[in-house]
Amino acid sequence: MENALSSAMNRLRSSRVPVLPAGTTYLMQALADEEIERAELTRVIERFPTIVGRLISLANSAWSAPVGTISSLEMACARLGFGVVRSTSIALTISSPFDPKRCPGFDPEHFWSSALLTADSASWLAPCAQPAEVPEPSTARAAGILHNLGVLWIADQLPREVDEAITLAARTNGMSLRNALQELLGFDDTHAGALIAEAWELPPPLSAAIAHHTDANYQGEQWQSAALIGLASSMVAAAQRREEWQAPAALLQRLGIAPADAERTNLQLNAQRKRVVELAKTLFPR
Repeated sequence: MENALSSAMNRLRSSRVPVLPAGTTYLMQALADEEIERAELTRVIERFPTIVGRLISLANSAWSAPVGTISSLEMACARLGFGVVRSTSIALTISSPFDPKRCPGFDPEHFWSSALLTADSASWLAPCAQPAEVPEPSTARAAGILHNLGVLWIADQLPREVDEAITLAARTNGMSLRNALQELLGFDDTHAGALIAEAWELPPPLSAAIAHHTDANYQGEQWQSAALIGLASSMVAAAQRREEWQAPAALLQRLGIAPADAERTNLQLNAQRKRVVELAKTLFPR
């Protein structure tokens, strides 16, 4: 078993880390800029024709249900709103180097709805937190989209093993995919995500969120970002399981978030869940 675990990690480490499209760093900086004007963000996105096309297509889709035809990026951004434009642009950018469909059990609807819902929840929670180092809402949104990035990579590089983990989690009551990966591979998506974050030289708030959001006791650099994403992702997990969310009192206190603010965010999340699931289906069909 130990040799199998070592082999899986060695295969992952020796695989080529996917290369992001040219200009991605510039785009990510713009998307995480809380002060950027819509016109300026539009000018930045215009440099990425694939994203432009997908945003216009989304704005014209049944999900958006526009009254008239949307024929320009500016019109699409106005129709969709800053939050959807930011989340969609980040999701489309980071997904492009991966092919998780190599893994038969990979569910794009579940994966992307989780990422998008975590992004929304984190952006709503960020203004409620007290520590000065808590990321701004736009950065929290980016961290939420990226927090389970490692799943994309290992589903691409280790499709058979991840498929086995998905099957194990589905057959075992109360077992998450992360726990199944740990049992079968000896590591999980946070370890894989940390490797990608380092290779891509992601900003510290994003790297910390990817690597440490599951560790409620993490005290290192950018712990605020990791804790915020951990809180948001716990809300999303409960919503996806159709369970009542149990607010972690210690984590709320650590972040300085009032229980009433957390519960309001949870209600907002559940109200938006179906719409975000439909967005994930539209963007990333099976």
